Amino acid sequence: MLPTVGLRIDQAPPLHLPFRFFGTGPLFLMLAGAVLLLQGEELLLAPLFPLTVATLHLILLGWMFMVVCGAMIQMIPVLAGIPVPWPGLVPWVHGLLTLGVGLFFFGLSHDPVLPTLLWIALGFLLVAGVAFVVPIGVALVKAPAKHPTVHGMRLAMLAFVGTLLLGALFLGEHAGGFIDFDRRILVAIHLLWGLIGTMGVLIIGVSFQVLPMFYMTPPFPVRSAPRILTGLALALGAVPVMLWISGVDHPWHALAAALPGIAALFWYAVEIRQMMRQRKRRLVDATLRLWLFGYACAVLALLLLASWSGNDWVEGRYLFGILFVLGWVTPVMIGMLHKIIPFLVWFHRFSNLAGLVEIPMMDDLSPLRIVNGQVWVVVGSVVVLVAAVVTGSDLLVRVGGGGLMVIGAMSLYALWFALRIAPPKAPEIPDFASFFKDFKPPVS
Repeated sequence: MLPTVGLRIDQAPPLHLPFRFFGTGPLFLMLAGAVLLLQGEELLLAPLFPLTVATLHLILLGWMFMVVCGAMIQMIPVLAGIPVPWPGLVPWVHGLLTLGVGLFFFGLSHDPVLPTLLWIALGFLLVAGVAFVVPIGVALVKAPAKHPTVHGMRLAMLAFVGTLLLGALFLGEHAGGFIDFDRRILVAIHLLWGLIGTMGVLIIGVSFQVLPMFYMTPPFPVRSAPRILTGLALALGAVPVMLWISGVDHPWHALAAALPGIAALFWYAVEIRQMMRQRKRRLVDATLRLWLFGYACAVLALLLLASWSGNDWVEGRYLFGILFVLGWVTPVMIGMLHKIIPFLVWFHRFSNLAGLVEIPMMDDLSPLRIVNGQVWVVVGSVVVLVAAVVTGSDLLVRVGGGGLMVIGAMSLYALWFALRIAPPKAPEIPDFASFFKDFKPPVS
């Protein structure tokens, strides 16, 4: 069994490094929700409609990847046992990523597109990506820990590099003109590496470690984890090759190449179900509900992904995106943030005062009513957006956008709630030598 001990809490970075990402991500989710609220069914015109692509990347880059950056900076020193080098680059990554996503959206959503903004956005995003990948990559290569979570992070970062390069190509085409070739294959690979390879593998890898810690499940089986990651790695490498050889007009060949990954995901689902059934902490709290809802949406999303091989159902693309991005990744991220943020605040601000003064418990740093309410908002928003795609309802798209704005606002409130309590002043402890200032030596 995989151990859940040996975490290097002492290696954790300063609080302000991951929290700048955790505070910015919800703002982009709120901006994406505002676009849905204002534009409605216009976003359902076509999956590659510029406004749709721009809005999607507000969620993918501005919300999801922003939080991933903060989480990786925080988790690698703790889980892998090695600090991320060059921490002075972190504020630059955050600033360039924020500006790059904003310029990306405004340049691409404008009619007509604004090439100058897109070129600047491309430069910012590439520099931010390199400044993020290089330190993270160095840390993961040098990491002394052999836990499968570290291997999952390595695979996810390799997939992200491929995703970044393909994304740069597409953004450059929007800015400077499209190249005369069939880009459907590259779009499919971009989606595969970005969603399954980066976000999917990262969630799976992190779950090996955090589910036993958060919910007192048995450790993930030590023999299963490497084999699951191997199956996913084989699929992430074989599917692009098969797509390039056979083309998108023969999708069954790519589906056959994906069989190792499909088997790995099925194996993972069986192991997770068994772990959840055997957990010692029987209480089902809001964060566990978010995980369980996310897993249910992941199953539906992957079934829809497989169905792409047999039809051209455009609505299926939208449904896959909603179920994968908002139904699986978003609830899992929110669930982890509601666990990680209170712990980090408590550890950095209050742990050294334990036993000296009265300090809050970790539960005191989490707004339980907001957390419980956020579960229903997340579930409701996903259901409403799925119904919007099925029915083509303009009203439901706008309602779903309003739901995303509420989700982002709740996440920001939870962050503020944890940070609002200032640490008490530590009591003054007299110097040891002061106890002997009036001491008179004995007279012989």
